[in-house]
Amino acid sequence: EIFVRAASKCSSVVICRCSPTQKAQVVQVMIAFNPKKRVAAIGDGGNDVSMIQAAHVGLGIVGKEGKQASLAADFSLTRFDHCKSLILWHGRNAYLRSATLSQFIFHRGIISMIQAIFSSIFYFASIPIFTGWLMVGYTTYYTMLPTFSLVLDKDVTEATVLSFPELYSDLQKGRALNLKTFLFWVWQACFQGCAIVLL
Repeated sequence: EIFVRAASKCSSVVICRCSPTQKAQVVQVMIAFNPKKRVAAIGDGGNDVSMIQAAHVGLGIVGKEGKQASLAADFSLTRFDHCKSLILWHGRNAYLRSATLSQFIFHRGIISMIQAIFSSIFYFASIPIFTGWLMVGYTTYYTMLPTFSLVLDKDVTEATVLSFPELYSDLQKGRALNLKTFLFWVWQACFQGCAIVLL
């Protein structure tokens, strides 16, 4: 328990000269002791496979010991220094894009509900606000470009992220996907839907 309490205060824990079972147990204890944190395990050999599989995210490095670790991992790397780019750049983009995409899909669904608002204003008359093909086109074709544009979305350059690793700490706070941002997207969708109905 003393080891776990001390290790949980560290930003990283290095395990060497231990059996594969002991490595996996350290990862499992860290996960159990810190349920709100995510644990990543990095290994380069067959003795690291159980540790990699026990972690939330496993990073396997193709090394002199073979490819067992990279085959068992979530992400396979050829060199250890690629971890920096994977976490700081690709992880940042994946998180921000996923957060924006999920909230945009809710936004799109709420705007699609303007037909119900329109019907309730006119005593639930069966008058469509848009023709059927326009409504189907909105949820598929017309909003396809913003969805696919997320693939190219970058808030900062890769060089900036790699030069200032402190930017990663902002992502750990979960500000891109929380209740406040979700409610903002819902309010925005309701406002836009009401504007469409009234105009």
